[in-house]
Amino acid sequence: MKKRILTFTALPLLLLPASGFARNTGDWLPQSGVKSPYAPLSIPTTLKPVQDSLASLLTKGYRITTTADYGGSGALFTLTWQKQTVLCVLTAPTPGTDQNVPTSRCWSLN
Repeated sequence: MKKRILTFTALPLLLLPASGFARNTGDWLPQSGVKSPYAPLSIPTTLKPVQDSLASLLTKGYRITTTADYGGSGALFTLTWQKQTVLCVLTAPTPGTDQNVPTSRCWSLN
């Protein structure tokens, strides 16, 4: 019985230092401007507004390649078709506001 009590009291003390080494996986890529051989330069990129909705682009043959959470205000989709890449943000209806239909905003990268 004493051995179990000793084990349960020592276990958290042994695991405590390991939590200090845990990394936040939110942004693991090297930041621009950091002195590292792996740090990229910040280069201006042109985003051209697309006048089609996400649904329209999918109907035209675009395929979703990646999805991500867009800071709690929607979902970010990357679409491709032939050699064109498009980013779309899908915003769901919000009952507390006047937005009662889903909307999307899209930009072409090339």
